[in-house]
Order: sequence, then structure tokens, then C-alpha cells
Amino acid sequence: MKMKKSSILILSIIALFLLTACFNSSKSEEKIVSNNEEVNTSSMKHKKCTREGTAGSNIDVSLSYDLYYTGENLDILHSVEKVTATSSADLDKYESAYKKIYKNYEGLKYYDAKVIRGDTTVTSDVTINYDKIDTQELLNIEGSEDNIIEDGKAKVDKWLTLAKKFGTECKDVK
Repeated sequence: MKMKKSSILILSIIALFLLTACFNSSKSEEKIVSNNEEVNTSSMKHKKCTREGTAGSNIDVSLSYDLYYTGENLDILHSVEKVTATSSADLDKYESAYKKIYKNYEGLKYYDAKVIRGDTTVTSDVTINYDKIDTQELLNIEGSEDNIIEDGKAKVDKWLTLAKKFGTECKDVK
């Protein structure tokens, strides 16, 4: 009887490890919405890029970028930039700056930007669907200098090179 209980316990532990491994190894699918439409990213490769920093005293910045790409072309860029500060005045400045920047993109389809204000944070959340966006209009807004668009297509390598200059680190997502 004692042997049977220990066998059941061992089998239960093995099953728990196997189940945990199966759930943890599944591809983490982030729901991407562009222009109010869900985008199927299952056939795209995915990189997660991050950078941390400070922007003066008592201001921390956390930057996160999800790149979805096919071959050399960047299909979707989802960026979340979070500013944390103890001063409301500092948060007001960042909120105002983000909103002022995004005013330039109003009306540009497939450039989805929102600014979220919390008690101690301001978060910029942007999704750019490079597969569908009017890249010429985007270039008219941003200019062609230090841009990642080449022959009407956003290029992954250009984005990664630019991001690396600012200390951004990227990893492949399985």
C-alpha cells in the first residue's frame, strides 16, 4: 500500500511537470488590433525588444516593442512606452508631449496611438500596421531621415539598427 501511494505521488509530480512544460512552451500570442481589426500574426516571426532608463530625477522609463515580421519586412510594430514619476507636473509634461506628437498622425489609418494616464504613470501605446499603412503619408509626417522605410516597405534590420543605437535589446519569441 505504501509503495502504491508513493508511485501515485511520483506519477502526479511527473504529470504536473509535463503539463506545466506544455503550457509554458506554447507560443505566447499577443492579440494585435490595427484600425479596429484583429491581425493574424501566426505566420509572422516575432521579436520582443526592451529598454529601461531614466529621464531625470524621479522619472523612470520602460520601453517595450513587439516586432512582427516576414522575411526582411516589418509587418506590425507594437510599442508600449511607460513613464513613471512621482510628480504630477512631470506626468503632465509627458502626457501633453505624447498627445501633441500623435495629433500629427490623426486620420492616418493603421497608425493606432493612445495615451493612458495613471496615478504615477503615463503610457504611450502605439500599433503601426506597416502592411496596410500609407507609407508615403507616414514619410510625409515623419520625414525620410533616420526612417526605416525603403521602397515603400518598413525594414526589420533598419529598425533594429536604429533601436540598438539607443541601447534596446531584442530577443526572438518562440
